Amino acid sequence: MSGSVYGNPFFATPEEDPWATPQQKSQTGTGSVSTSNLMGMGASGILPDHNWSTYNSSNINERFSGLNILGDSEHQSNDDYSSSTKQLSESPNILGSETLGSQAPNILGNDLLGSKVPNILGNDPLGSQVPNSPIHEEHHHSIEEEQVGYSDDEEDEEEDDNVRPAETSIWSDEMVAGFNPLSYHNSDDKILIRVKEIPEKEGLVFKHINYLISHNLKFPSEYYSDNNKQTNGETKIIRRYSDFAWLLEVLLKKYPFRLIPELPPKKFAIASTNDPLFLQKRRRGLQRFLYQLAKHPILSKESMVIMFLTVPNDFSNWKKFANIEIVDEFEGVRVNLPRRFTINLDQTLKGLRDTESDLEREDDEEEEARQRHSSAVQMRNETIINSITQIWNESPVNYKNFEFMENVILLNSSLTRFADTWNKISFLVERIERREEALKFDGQRLSMCIDQFVGVNNTVYGVDNLIENKKRTADEEGQNLSIINTILTTVSKYFSTGKQLKEEEMGVITSEILENFKKFQDYYTSLHFLIERLNGYKAISEKQVHTLLTRITRANERLFQIKGKSDVKGSEIDKLVTVLTQSVEQLNTLISKIILVKAAFLNEYKLYQKTKYMVSEIFQDWFTERVKYTDLDQNALQRVFNELQDMPLK
Repeated sequence: MSGSVYGNPFFATPEEDPWATPQQKSQTGTGSVSTSNLMGMGASGILPDHNWSTYNSSNINERFSGLNILGDSEHQSNDDYSSSTKQLSESPNILGSETLGSQAPNILGNDLLGSKVPNILGNDPLGSQVPNSPIHEEHHHSIEEEQVGYSDDEEDEEEDDNVRPAETSIWSDEMVAGFNPLSYHNSDDKILIRVKEIPEKEGLVFKHINYLISHNLKFPSEYYSDNNKQTNGETKIIRRYSDFAWLLEVLLKKYPFRLIPELPPKKFAIASTNDPLFLQKRRRGLQRFLYQLAKHPILSKESMVIMFLTVPNDFSNWKKFANIEIVDEFEGVRVNLPRRFTINLDQTLKGLRDTESDLEREDDEEEEARQRHSSAVQMRNETIINSITQIWNESPVNYKNFEFMENVILLNSSLTRFADTWNKISFLVERIERREEALKFDGQRLSMCIDQFVGVNNTVYGVDNLIENKKRTADEEGQNLSIINTILTTVSKYFSTGKQLKEEEMGVITSEILENFKKFQDYYTSLHFLIERLNGYKAISEKQVHTLLTRITRANERLFQIKGKSDVKGSEIDKLVTVLTQSVEQLNTLISKIILVKAAFLNEYKLYQKTKYMVSEIFQDWFTERVKYTDLDQNALQRVFNELQDMPLK
């Protein structure tokens, strides 16, 4: 046990990263790994599995090379976040006009939940009810329509931003209410998924293992072919490990901001791929992977997940001919932005097409009013720019709270300590059970020794011609010896039966209780890597926001400088107007994406809140089994104790 991947959990250094891979652990010198210790009977079945789920999910290309996934050439996928920053600095139109259409699609109309639901995120997911963005409106407000004064706009915005529409929380609440991560006996969905190894390995040169997957999940009839109908409510398919890796890549590309489970490794650095213990751990890890997908309210309805679970056995050929294109779930989706994020271009664009005579007709009062309004709009835009720069800190629940990312950082750091503590709990639970199992092995050895003792003592105490005994006394001694041996045989059976009971208990604990410990690990590991992906997108999107705001500010200043100058070419004005309007559209699209990403993260975190009930289930089930088998053992012990009272003492 001391040779576990994490070493002794009570002597781990505070700096030790519980998310590190075994190779990284060994490099730090805090957790050297021994093949014999890991693969021996005493090796922990919990901690090595946790190490499997520790790669950086955001680095998809390095983890999955050569898999048949096509990106959408017209859209920017999640893997192109880093390259988009470079494109943003080189080209004024980085998202394309088609992506920025005047009509925003239904946010949930892209089969996000597998059915048509109201457009509830068309309102501000951050809790604000606002009018449509100017980009979405067919007719923009003119300056004359807003001459009522800047103070009225402020009051309107304050009123709008303080109104939280009830529809905003419907999607999240319905998702959370329907999510139940608990096991079969504590959930209403009664999901059963089994992954078994097929003994025969396929491949001419490089052998690979196939897995038989059986499940009772029900999907629409169009997903089933004639040769793969459900039999007695059960579907059976055959998949390879590479098929699981393909599915994970698809999910990471399309749903990077969801709780996506991790896969066990295809290979382990210190274990042979033919090692039975390693293969068993990998098979169980694949089974937990499918369970977590089937439980998720969005991922379980993803068409690629359904196809993975329903397409007949030749899944590799299906992937080749399916010509799948993967796009981020929020690609092309727009929300009606709150006014605190909407830059007003009316004052900048007004007058660029006015003739010189039109300008001369303005009297002093109109000019003074225009300048006052221009100053008010400029101040308002400065406030809007400040709000945009703070968008990541703004809470999705209360837009006046700017501690969102601070709380996310606190959550992630606490999650690291949380994981380390749970690892120790899992480690000790398994070690307690293994020690009790070892005690029962000693009990079996004791049973064998007692049987041998009974066989020998008949001879030792049965040679009665060595001493002179009366016949009556000899018969009484022989009867007493027989009683002693009979009761000793009962004691022997108690210890051998105790070993059998412990084997049955360990079978349940290993296949169910300890697996639930690992399921809980899988969930907080998924949350950890979700936060990592969120932080990665935050860093890149902040650079994009900064670049766009700089471009908008410069174009705006230049247009104000040249307004009314007769020597400025119309082509230069057109170019500046194009840069300005496209940059604002791109900024609005980016802000929409950030709002959606934060809303998605909040929903996923609400789902994760349900996993605390897994702790209740884990310890309830563990002690249920302990009480069950302890009662059986105590009953047998009481019977032996009662019989021992009948052993003769003279």
